[in-house]
Amino acid sequence: MGLPNVTFKRALSWLAGAFTLLAFEGLGVALGRWLELPVPGAVLGMVLLLLALLVYGSVPTGLAAVSGLLLRSLALLFLPAAVGVYFLRGFATSDWLALLAATTVGTLLSFLLTALLLQRLLRRESPGEDSD
Repeated sequence: MGLPNVTFKRALSWLAGAFTLLAFEGLGVALGRWLELPVPGAVLGMVLLLLALLVYGSVPTGLAAVSGLLLRSLALLFLPAAVGVYFLRGFATSDWLALLAATTVGTLLSFLLTALLLQRLLRRESPGEDSD
C-alpha cells in the first residue's frame, strides 16, 4: 500500500540533513559577502555548522547520513578541480611552486588537525578512564 513508516522517517531525516548543509553553506556565503571577508562562503558555513554542532552536542542522524555519503564521494568532488588544473597548466607556470607549497602545507595541516581531533574524540569515548 504505502511506504513503511521507517523509510519515510529516514527520508525526512536525510532531507533535513541535506537542508542543514545547504542552509549553513548559504549562511556562510551571505555572511562572507555582508562582512566582505576574504574567506570562501562555504568555509564560513562549515565553521558555523561546526559551532552549531558543538553547541548542540551531537550530530543529528540525517546530517550524519548525508555527510557520510558526501565523504564517501569526496574523490569524485575533487575530479573537476584536478581536470581544471591539468587543462590550465600553461596559464600559471610561474605559480607552480606556490601552488605546490600551499597544497602540501594545507594537506599536512589537514592530516594534523584530523589526527588531533580523532585523538581527542577517542579519549572522550574511552570507557572506564577517569580524568583526575
